[in-house]
Amino acid sequence: MGFLDKAKAAATDLAAKADTALGSSGLGGPKASSGGDADRYFRDLGVLVFLEANGRPADPEEHLRVMTALQEMDTRGAIHSFALQTSPPPPPGTAAAGSRGGFPSPPDPAGSPVPPTPGGAAPQWQAPAATTPPPPPPSWMTKDSNDNS
Repeated sequence: MGFLDKAKAAATDLAAKADTALGSSGLGGPKASSGGDADRYFRDLGVLVFLEANGRPADPEEHLRVMTALQEMDTRGAIHSFALQTSPPPPPGTAAAGSRGGFPSPPDPAGSPVPPTPGGAAPQWQAPAATTPPPPPPSWMTKDSNDNS
């Protein structure tokens, strides 16, 4: 067996040991079942919420099953990031402090959750509070103030 064959065998053995170690620690990336499972459960939850929001039937037992699985994964620490994958990047100069996963939480355009009701009922959504209009532009920005006629 030549030198390159021995090096290749050693590298393959080392890669197998690394995969085993990472898999047992829960850090195995896409091959780790916990991360992939969380993504699949989050997708299922999104489908159920979308159906409910659009007045289509969604099985309440499936909703409970998916939520229970996600809560169990969260308790175990198997969900490594709660960052939204489709949100736009934050504007330059904004702070991301206090967010989970290192990304700021974008404002919810559909409304904000109401605190859960006693008995563990699912939170209901409400429309956001009315916001005040922005102040008018300063006088030096208006056309009339720049007019010298």
